[in-house]
Amino acid sequence: MKRVVLLVVVLTLVGGGRFGAWGKEAVKAPAQVKAAAEKPQPAVLTDADCIKCHPQQVKELASKGHRHRKVGCLGCHKGHAPLFPKSKMIPKCSECHKGQAHFTLKNCLSCHTNPHTPLEITFKKGQYKKACLTCHSGPGEQMAEFPSAHAQKPCNFCHTRHGYIPTCLKCHKPHLKGQTFDDCVGCHQAHKPTQVTYGANIPNRFCGACHGQIEKTLESGKTKHARLACVFCHRGVHGVKPRCQTCHGIPHPQSMLQGFKGCLDCHQDPHNLVK
Repeated sequence: MKRVVLLVVVLTLVGGGRFGAWGKEAVKAPAQVKAAAEKPQPAVLTDADCIKCHPQQVKELASKGHRHRKVGCLGCHKGHAPLFPKSKMIPKCSECHKGQAHFTLKNCLSCHTNPHTPLEITFKKGQYKKACLTCHSGPGEQMAEFPSAHAQKPCNFCHTRHGYIPTCLKCHKPHLKGQTFDDCVGCHQAHKPTQVTYGANIPNRFCGACHGQIEKTLESGKTKHARLACVFCHRGVHGVKPRCQTCHGIPHPQSMLQGFKGCLDCHQDPHNLVK
């Protein structure tokens, strides 16, 4: 009898159930026991984890990150030490930025000093032009086509920080007292300032700042020309001299015109016509 009792106890302890592996109603191990037995998985970083140690960088990226903001932290930083080599934690700009002339320039961080705010560009000591024109080709083409003193200056002579547009009056005296920056650019484009162009709303006094005597002659006249704006006849581009026929057609018979070379043989001065 003692042998039977001992056998039952041994089977129970070894089998983990009423009759161990041999019983029809073996008891299953609890879930927490199974979980503990499984191999632990390594932790996975997410962008939400970065702010715990790098709040300043995350704040900068979120507010001023431009396109980098869409990439996110782990879009650039593929991992973190010690599970990831420190030498690869900070990627090279060229890993993503390819295919444009600007991206072939060396030493990106000399201008883009903070990759978390890439468009806050800082100009250090030196002259910047070649690098600027890889992105801003339009101004370069204008300066090449219309040479001026502006074309001889480096871009950062005027644009002391990226995106900054200075007022002309910082270097130049206005033609007339009271003229504003908007008045300046109404005629002079910064990258081709000698190519003077304008709209139909430029007052005669602006023209008279350089052509004072002509302005006085025009406005003291007794004909309809005296009531016209300078830009009505000299349209669009400075220096344009219109033909009288543009407005007046041919008002005299051809037989009369044969004895004269042009309209001004009789009418003398378009700014003060003689009838």
